[in-house]
Amino acid sequence: MKICILGSREKKPQDLWLLEEAKKRFDKVTYAQIPDVRIQDGEPLLLKGTPLSSYDIVFPRIPRTYRNYGYVICKLLEGRTYMPITPESIIVTHDKFLTLLKLEKAGIPTPLSYLSSTVKGMKPILKNMKYPVVIKLLQGSLGKGVMFAESPSSALPILDTIEGMKQPIMLEEFVGTPGEDIRALVIGHEVAASMKRVAEKGERRANIGAGGTGRKIRLSQEMTKIAIRSAKALGLGIAGIDIIEGKKGPVVIEANVNVHFEGITHATETNVAALMMDYVRHEAEISKKDRLIAPIFKAVEEMAWGR
Repeated sequence: MKICILGSREKKPQDLWLLEEAKKRFDKVTYAQIPDVRIQDGEPLLLKGTPLSSYDIVFPRIPRTYRNYGYVICKLLEGRTYMPITPESIIVTHDKFLTLLKLEKAGIPTPLSYLSSTVKGMKPILKNMKYPVVIKLLQGSLGKGVMFAESPSSALPILDTIEGMKQPIMLEEFVGTPGEDIRALVIGHEVAASMKRVAEKGERRANIGAGGTGRKIRLSQEMTKIAIRSAKALGLGIAGIDIIEGKKGPVVIEANVNVHFEGITHATETNVAALMMDYVRHEAEISKKDRLIAPIFKAVEEMAWGR
């Protein structure tokens, strides 16, 4: 079998881990940089003209900077090769508000969230919020673009700045314990690893990329179900689901399509890259059989109806 990992120009340690584990399981392993993929006659091609659809597996690692182009590439590959995520999941999960909206519609607990293109539109909401509140940029990772305000007066300068950047303003209720959250790594129909992240002193963002530390934990049955349901609702076979333990129970605050798994690998001492490669190989084998059988069923159906 052949696999192509589709990612950014700079390979991070986690990408090297994936390549290392892929070489143990596949006959051909390629790392394709997203900017080097061109689309010709509806076909995504690598630099030397190799069609991405010729690979049994394309493993998209699409950062937010390539959100739109990555979506187009994966949409053109849909149904032609196995991918562990849906193309739409790239658009949705790289937008924090769309993510929560999708989860809410699936009946998954999320924080109350509001969106406005102007400060004027957000002012009536500010008056009725409980403080502190969370203010977010729609796109961001590793805790970047997440801010906190203790009062309406402290929130307004932040909102003015976001409006000045010509970005939509996202306001979210503050849930749970300051500086703590839980990362659940979902692979297929199970949580493969989970950790509690704790922010460094004086910081409310618990992300490892923002200086937080992680330790291995065992999720409750309720949290496990919520994490798996969240990944499924978003079209993610592999996902990082961020959860906060609120007063009324677990609440999902974010989901990640381009999962950063260095922190959870070290915190849980789990070979996450190996689990991911085992999963995509297994699912690709099933997908390949389905694609081979589908034309046969279609032919039999057409014969039955006299077409």
